[in-house]
Amino acid sequence: MVKRRTKKQIEQENRLIFVDVTDTLSYLSYTNEKDIKSQVNEYRNNHTELDNVSISQVRKVLKEMMQDGLVKKRKDDYKYV
Repeated sequence: MVKRRTKKQIEQENRLIFVDVTDTLSYLSYTNEKDIKSQVNEYRNNHTELDNVSISQVRKVLKEMMQDGLVKKRKDDYKYV
């Protein structure tokens, strides 16, 4: 039986995803969700023991970042900057 994660574990996982997406955006500009996901997962596979992220997790983080004004979505090609 799968053990349920606690709220703190989920929050910590979300923070780690947020940090990885932010780091990815800091050296990639004008990129889309799939590119961000692949970069984050490549980093996680090569340098950490963390699980891969899904596209929905990336979208959730990007939505939070847009609400905070940290990133904008370009209307012409749907890329994030």
